[in-house]
Amino acid sequence: MTEPKKILVAEDDEVARQLLCMTLERQGFEVLTAEDGLKAYELALSLRPDLIITDVSMPGADGAHLVRRVRDTDGIAATPIIVTTGFGTGSATFTLTAGADAYEPKPVNPVSLLETVRRLLSEGRDGGGDGRASSSDLGGEDS
Repeated sequence: MTEPKKILVAEDDEVARQLLCMTLERQGFEVLTAEDGLKAYELALSLRPDLIITDVSMPGADGAHLVRRVRDTDGIAATPIIVTTGFGTGSATFTLTAGADAYEPKPVNPVSLLETVRRLLSEGRDGGGDGRASSSDLGGEDS
């Protein structure tokens, strides 16, 4: 039996974090959580998740800072990263430029999120090009 994939969720809003966790756990993923980017980075270093989902706007270190630190760290640099934001595509584009792989607008659609999670876990960062999403990948509506 294979071990479940580990997903790190960095989200400062408790309700949003719980909803993300429930969505992922119901699909058999092991979910790790952090309330800010600094704690998320520490967990990523020590626990080596298979994928990271991070909010863009968090206290301490925001999602863009987390993405840049992960991308600059040997051993976790290739970890796929999904950013979530309720601030629209401008915030998402900034974080995608920092090295995130995908964007999900808030409120997060569970079906879309799970499709993105599965795609990134199957493709990894070697799925094509440098693994980064472009602004043309910004589907969904501004929220």
